[in-house]
Amino acid sequence: MLNSEFLSPTIAITQYKGSPAMVSFKNSIDKMDSTVTAVKVDVKDKQGEIASWGKNNDYPQQVIKESKKNGSVSSGIRFLRKAHYGNGLVLLRNEVSDAGKKDTKVVPLTALPEINAFFRKSQMKRFWKETIADLEWFSIAFPEYILSENFTKINRVKRQKAAWCRFEMMNEENGLVEHVYISEKFGKGSAVDITSKFVEKIPLIDSYWSADEVREYCKINKITKFIRPIFYPLLDEAYYPESEWHAILKSGWLDVANSVPALKKAMFEKQMTIKFLIEIDEQYYQKIYAEEWAKMKVEERKKIRQDLIDSINTGLVGNENAGKSIQSMMYTDSTGKQVSALKITAIDDKLKDGIYLPEASAANSEILVAIGVDATLVGGAGIPGGALGAGSGSDKREAFLILQALYKTNRETTLEVFEFIQDYNSWDETIIPGLEDTILTTLDKNPTGMQKATA
Repeated sequence: MLNSEFLSPTIAITQYKGSPAMVSFKNSIDKMDSTVTAVKVDVKDKQGEIASWGKNNDYPQQVIKESKKNGSVSSGIRFLRKAHYGNGLVLLRNEVSDAGKKDTKVVPLTALPEINAFFRKSQMKRFWKETIADLEWFSIAFPEYILSENFTKINRVKRQKAAWCRFEMMNEENGLVEHVYISEKFGKGSAVDITSKFVEKIPLIDSYWSADEVREYCKINKITKFIRPIFYPLLDEAYYPESEWHAILKSGWLDVANSVPALKKAMFEKQMTIKFLIEIDEQYYQKIYAEEWAKMKVEERKKIRQDLIDSINTGLVGNENAGKSIQSMMYTDSTGKQVSALKITAIDDKLKDGIYLPEASAANSEILVAIGVDATLVGGAGIPGGALGAGSGSDKREAFLILQALYKTNRETTLEVFEFIQDYNSWDETIIPGLEDTILTTLDKNPTGMQKATA
């Protein structure tokens, strides 16, 4: 389990001394290497380092670049994002019914003026969707909290793009990771001057601290904004989580899936579309034109040959010529054997057999398994352009219900943001955040085929 000290600073009384266990993730594909290494950067007050996200500090950019080439990845991640968000955030309160049973009721935002004002100021609908996108792509998100001048309230929260964020290397003097650097230039292939106007340096706060600890730390250190990352459970990573579905990048299945369209395109562009091979023996012309053939000029012979080929093509090509017969001359060769002076051979079309499509189907299946989306939910996930994996309505409904049931832990990670702000700002503690689902059902149970539920 990751020690929280490796992700953010800790108050003096709980400081950790030592160095983080740096974990190397070796990859057979160099460009997708997620190895964590140190990258030196110039900082005004000292020589600092950031933890490189990948061998060339471009792992997120490479993941996005390669994944966007593939329809199964794009559709699968899009489906996860939408399933994660559901119908959006709702606020609930547990009450007791007249019968003495728990009665959960939705509390409208308009009934909570302070929370409603915060949501509008921070554009929370957009914030949730953007944060969920980071979590589903990279298993980590970087919400930035902006405090009031007296440090008593969180005035706003906004999302910093995960792909643009890099952790500072642990400070060996106190054992803390103290900052996050943010720049859209990370991963663009050139060195980044950390002191430039294109890079922002923001204090990092431990995700395991309570709101009271964070408030006290910010007050002491005069911090008015900070990042408090949220992330899916880590295994042995020291800095950046490695999403489980990224296995398709390491195993090569994504390369297989992306290679098939490129191969098919090259075949269509470069393969000659020849239907028939027509072979005409020279004796054909000698028998037809007799002594005149030897007297003809070269250009005359060429024209006769071309006219014959054109005539044969006219008889072979087109639907109206289906079933027609073609006359061919026979003659006796020097051995006394009867042979045809004209031979027509149909050339086999390799593209008609769907070459490489089985490999594409296997690759797409592996991709969706890694992402965790049942093929029935994205339709046609077998062979690109085909109908494999479409599934029945019941298959889709059950697969969707299972996916929603498994999303509880992911949503708990997302809702950590609300719960932290709720504690920090002393919002009504009886308010419970949730994400509303649409539960698909059958028409005999509900005329609309769906009902609402909150997870």
